[in-house]
Amino acid sequence: MPLITPPALRRGAALALAGATAAALLTGCTSGDKQGSSSPTGKPLAGPEKAGAGMAVLRGDTIRKALVTDSELRSYQAQEISPPNVRPKSDREECRPLADMTASGTARTPEAVDFAGRSFVSTDTPGLTTTVSLFSYEGDDARRTFTDVRKALATCGAGFTTAGNSGGSTVKYVAVKEEKAPEGGDEAVSWRMTGTAQGSSMPMLVTAVRQGRNVAVFFTLNLLDPKKTDLPEDLHGRQTAKLAKAIESAGRS
Repeated sequence: MPLITPPALRRGAALALAGATAAALLTGCTSGDKQGSSSPTGKPLAGPEKAGAGMAVLRGDTIRKALVTDSELRSYQAQEISPPNVRPKSDREECRPLADMTASGTARTPEAVDFAGRSFVSTDTPGLTTTVSLFSYEGDDARRTFTDVRKALATCGAGFTTAGNSGGSTVKYVAVKEEKAPEGGDEAVSWRMTGTAQGSSMPMLVTAVRQGRNVAVFFTLNLLDPKKTDLPEDLHGRQTAKLAKAIESAGRS
C-alpha cells in the first residue's frame, strides 16, 4: 500500500514508523474481483440470516461504487491505494483475527469475496488519516468474522506480533483494548492498539461495521498527534449510509 505522505507528515519518529509499517497497518486496498454475532440490539441471532434485500454480496464495480468519495465529504482529500496482497502472520493463533485486520486483500479467515478501499487525509486535523475498506462475504462469514474478532479482543490484551508485513517488517502490537463502537449497521466493534517497529510506536484505532454480508473497516492513524487518533464521525456516518444504500439497491436488482 502506498504510504500517506503529505509534506507535513515527513518528520520524526512518526515517519520512521510510518515508513516501516504504515503499509502493513492500514487495511484499505483498491478493489479487485475474485471468484458468517449480534443483532442491532446486541442480542444473539437465532440462526443464519436469510437472503434478502439487505443481504446482497457486493463485488466488482458495485463494491467500488459503495465507497464514499471526497466530493461527498468536507475537509478530506481522498488518496487511491493499490497495495499487493499481504497477509501478516500472528505469533499467537488466538490473535489471528486481529492480524487479519491489518492485511491487504481478500486473504483472511474467513476469506472475503471481494474488497475495495480508499484513504482519506483530513484537511482540518493535520496528520489524521482514515483508510476505509469494504469487504464482502458469502453465507455467514461476515458474522463469523465479528465473532472471531471479539474472541481475539478478549484474549489478546497483552498484545501480539506479526511477521510478513509489507516490506518484510515485524510489527509488535501492544495495549490492545476494545472500545465502545459507534452506532450503525447490524453490529460494530472498535479497538485501539499500538504498533511498534524499528524503535518507534504508533497508536491506531480500528472500527469494523457489519451490514448484512458486507463489512466496512475504518483504520485511523494520526501521524502528528497520536492523542487525536479518533474516527471522524462524518466519515463514518457517510460511509455507513452509502454502504447500506448500495446493499439495498443490489438486493433489488
